[in-house]
Amino acid sequence: MPYVWTEPELALEHRGVSVYHVYRNEFMDSGRREYWYTTDVTENQGGFDIRDLDCYKEGLKHEDVLKLAIEGGEITALSDE
Repeated sequence: MPYVWTEPELALEHRGVSVYHVYRNEFMDSGRREYWYTTDVTENQGGFDIRDLDCYKEGLKHEDVLKLAIEGGEITALSDE
């Protein structure tokens, strides 16, 4: 059966940086991974575990952690290279 690529859901856009959800088994129908995100809409560059970010604190909303990481330069937009 052929597969159709589907753009991942946007988790957050902040200061020009887009962060997308990552999915279990790389299939949207398998559900989102709870702690994993990517800045690569194609997911070819892999992703990151939000718990590995310096600004991560248990109890903070993921959206707030992602914003802090972008503001602190820990998450940046992919370059066009």
